[in-house]
Amino acid sequence: MELKLQNILFPDKDRYRNYDKLFFKSIQTVYDEERRRLSVAGYNVCDFMTYLNAFSLKKWKEYTKAEKFFLRMEVEGEFTLLIKGYHLLQNATREKVYGSQKFACGERTVIEVEVPDSEETLVAFEMNTKSDCHIYSGAYYTDVDEREWNEVVLSIATVTFQKEEFIRRNLQLVREELLQDEMIGPNLYVHVIDNGRTLERTEVETSHIFYHPNKNVGGSGGFTRGMMESLRQTPKATNVLLMDDDVEILSESIRRTYMLLLLQKKEYKEHFISGAMLRYENMDEFHEDVGFVVRDGYQLTLKGRRTLNKKERILYNEEYDTNQPDTYAGWWYCCIPASVIERSGYALPVFVRGDDTEYSLRNHAKFITMNGICVWHLGFVTKFSYFMEYYQVFRNFLIATACNGNMKMQDNIMEHFVGQFLTEILRYNYDATEFFVDAVRDFLKGPSFIEEEKCQERLTAMSGRNAKLTDLEKLTDYPVDLTRVYVLDDRRFIDSILYKLTFNGQVFWPKKKLKKEPAVIAFDWFYNPQRQAFRESLISVNPYTKEGEIRIQDRKRFRKVMWEAIWVYMQYKRKRSKVNRAYFEKRNYLVSDEFWERYLELGKYQ
Repeated sequence: MELKLQNILFPDKDRYRNYDKLFFKSIQTVYDEERRRLSVAGYNVCDFMTYLNAFSLKKWKEYTKAEKFFLRMEVEGEFTLLIKGYHLLQNATREKVYGSQKFACGERTVIEVEVPDSEETLVAFEMNTKSDCHIYSGAYYTDVDEREWNEVVLSIATVTFQKEEFIRRNLQLVREELLQDEMIGPNLYVHVIDNGRTLERTEVETSHIFYHPNKNVGGSGGFTRGMMESLRQTPKATNVLLMDDDVEILSESIRRTYMLLLLQKKEYKEHFISGAMLRYENMDEFHEDVGFVVRDGYQLTLKGRRTLNKKERILYNEEYDTNQPDTYAGWWYCCIPASVIERSGYALPVFVRGDDTEYSLRNHAKFITMNGICVWHLGFVTKFSYFMEYYQVFRNFLIATACNGNMKMQDNIMEHFVGQFLTEILRYNYDATEFFVDAVRDFLKGPSFIEEEKCQERLTAMSGRNAKLTDLEKLTDYPVDLTRVYVLDDRRFIDSILYKLTFNGQVFWPKKKLKKEPAVIAFDWFYNPQRQAFRESLISVNPYTKEGEIRIQDRKRFRKVMWEAIWVYMQYKRKRSKVNRAYFEKRNYLVSDEFWERYLELGKYQ
């Protein structure tokens, strides 16, 4: 039976108009909103080898039962259609023309061409126009016997906390563009988990869309509730798509995910489908689809960040092997087989940060990624929080490695965060250093500490200790050059030695020798020791929001935090074996139905 795998997408929304290169590459080509068509001027070239419209030939052949493919379009005008294949060779794009066919369509006409049977990574079409041409629709198809289809019930679990605008917009899109689809609609369900309990059931619930008020137990509790509801619905979900609330979804991404599941080969049925995060603020900027935990416990994007406006970047994104050691998929768009959830359990109760990483590592997850399966996510630049980065992430990594018995990774994580602690204390960021101490101290309390639901209480109390950034114009009369915030200064050898020996002038260094003029440094991880060396004060700046804070050297507080850190580190060394064993013994209970039903108080929140 004929199946539509992938639509040709047009920039048919206002927000897409400045990002044409995600859809096509051409001059004198515009989307005609009134006639709902893409209009290409005569004697022009319009290339659809783009992030959203190239066809992932190699992956459709590798992961699914589809073998032959064809392109069908509804068009008007005179043009030559080229079918091209693309792959990378030594980081350079290699392309080959597989077919060239002339068309003269005096009126709207449906045309069809075969996709070449080749080993190309991507296939795309190009139009060379001889007159003004119009594309009304287009899609890539395959033909697979219905008896070969998999049973698919796809449940979307989205967790929200006071992001009503995003949720309402995304639900409207699901209703209008997915639930109306004859194939996908009957097999698609949506569970809205409202941790903030600010939505009304009546504005959310319709056929196949369910509303669940939930305790504010963070992402881990929200997504766990979504998993539970997906497995308990009728019919039970075969796959659960976890999705953040502060995202702009692309209905086509969900369509392609569904078609992958429908035709998935048996050997890939327990792979996670990981959608890419593109930046909401810059829609053509790729952030991550799969990340990995490096040796020292730091999380990095596997493919690196890039703008998706060149063919080699699109091909690199598609060809990169994501199945590496210690990789994970973020839960902004992650489709997990129900069989994995039933076997492995739910998330650890760690509120936020690291729950998705731990889940991937626990399951030794393998991933499927594909160009065009993505969401646009609000950027993290304005979200940077010392509490989140230095308490939640650190503590949760310690808990995750203890539950999974990965002591080597725990050693690396401790080493990394000790280094981060020293970085912050050397730039007078005493509030941040206390988060490190609190993270270890709370980890040492053992599993009973996270079994008791006090997440929101802890979040409120500790977030109040975050840096209070102020508008730079109100902060200081000192001129701040925002263009140089992320420029690394050359380091002098003698300054480097003295800087380390004196902890940046906080011990064994006369106060009168400190430089009076403050130095401007970055508010986040960017470390510039030469610029901040031997200063009385520092101006920590977020150049994106044009805010900052003044940090003043405080030797009394330095000594206090250092002694606390040394003491808690000694406690960690002494107690770690016993504490790790306690977490490991409780690991199955902490991800079980029994635990989560009590923790979520499901009888109260329905």
